[in-house]
Amino acid sequence: MRLRIRHCVECPKCRTRYLVGFSPYPNGSRLVPLVEGVWEEWILYCFVRRPPISSRWIWTELKMYAVSNQAHGRGYGPPEEEIVRAASRAGGNA
Repeated sequence: MRLRIRHCVECPKCRTRYLVGFSPYPNGSRLVPLVEGVWEEWILYCFVRRPPISSRWIWTELKMYAVSNQAHGRGYGPPEEEIVRAASRAGGNA
């Protein structure tokens, strides 16, 4: 399986991981910039659980993940199956 390395945000409640730049997502979730047209700070509105949860993200908090083709096509996925933390370039644990 070919994996792609991408920046993602993770919902703190359900741990679903979302690829930056794919919003709105097919599950109803959205990653909205705080300032329109400026992609440095966002609010993630995750609709996986009810009630929906929101979390705030800044560019420096984004992490790199190895993303399956299927999750890449959707723009999101669960951590245990399709989107896993990528190892650091220095070879250590991420």
